[in-house]
Amino acid sequence: MDYFKILLGGLLGLLAIIIALWVLPDIPQATSQLHPEYKTLLKSGNSVTEQSSVKWLAYFFGLLILFIFVATVFIGARRKRSTGNLRYWLLAGSIAYAITYHLSIMAYWRYANASETQYFGGLPIPTAWAIYGIWSVPIIMTLVYVFRFDEWILDQRDMEEFKVLVEGRGGK
Repeated sequence: MDYFKILLGGLLGLLAIIIALWVLPDIPQATSQLHPEYKTLLKSGNSVTEQSSVKWLAYFFGLLILFIFVATVFIGARRKRSTGNLRYWLLAGSIAYAITYHLSIMAYWRYANASETQYFGGLPIPTAWAIYGIWSVPIIMTLVYVFRFDEWILDQRDMEEFKVLVEGRGGK
């Protein structure tokens, strides 16, 4: 599989979303406004979650960022010989990350439209997804990389080839 073409597709997708956001009309009062009662205080404007085109483009932008991240991880994990189960672990970690991202965005959209804040683990639900989910799911890929590095990434045979190359350079 040509991961560079996948990476290029993801980058072109990001460019298309940026152009679409640039072409769409501005959201009125999307930035802060002066508070009507307290003149030194700013209050937030309209939420972009009220604009379905912008919120979906933002959702797909984040998904494409994840897609590009995964493509670069797979590019880094390529080798001429077998990588064992590395691809399956990376794919499982990537799918778990995409699901967590999706659930966190859906939680935020519900939060933005709710009249009452719900909490999980002492945090608002979207923040809890970000802290407990988005930050912790990549640990799957990290642990696989750390514990299987010697087998799947840089094995003894690769180290021997590397030593030969270093010795061939001779102190240059």
